[in-house]
Amino acid sequence: MQISLKPLLLLLLLTLTGCASVSMVASWKDQTAPPRSYGKFLVVGITENGLMRQLFEEVVATELRKKGLAATPSYAVTGMEEKQTRESLERAVRKSAVDAVITTRVTGSKRSTESHVGYVLTDRGFANPYLNSYDVMPNDLYGFYGASVVSYATFDMKPVEVTNSTTFTLETNLFDTESGKLVWSGTTTTVDPKGVITASEKFSRVVITALSKEGLIP
Repeated sequence: MQISLKPLLLLLLLTLTGCASVSMVASWKDQTAPPRSYGKFLVVGITENGLMRQLFEEVVATELRKKGLAATPSYAVTGMEEKQTRESLERAVRKSAVDAVITTRVTGSKRSTESHVGYVLTDRGFANPYLNSYDVMPNDLYGFYGASVVSYATFDMKPVEVTNSTTFTLETNLFDTESGKLVWSGTTTTVDPKGVITASEKFSRVVITALSKEGLIP
């Protein structure tokens, strides 16, 4: 199987709820491959983070099953402790008897930022409000009252960088297990994923729609 395994962190946050915008921005299909519709998938999230891998693979497999397809998350075959390698995935393919492997990895991230001018505190001073009181001896000022207040503060106008959004780019590949060849590849972008489950569900639906249009799934 021609699967490139570069350990990358799936940049989907650990919180379980939230919103995300997912779009398919590019795709490719091997036009020389014989027409075929796949029905049994091994789902692989390429990452060194075991928990993120488990959640992602479970969600994607669940979405494929909703379409009447058979889907197995790879961690359920290889185990959570074993490091992902080409050899471990080849063993997983043989054990699960699938006809296709679908892999996903993060290939990049980009922050959208703006700079605004704002006030930044640069200096401040303190004084005790009882310093001029005739009712308190000087050596009792801080021992008894123990309080000081800000008597002055200075501010400067400085640029402040504000992050508006973060966009992650994901690469998804579909391999034919019989030939070991890449038959389809898609690039998706995910904007501000604040929940791994929600983001993975939306990602799955976008990919499934693309595969369906290409005739790669029923």
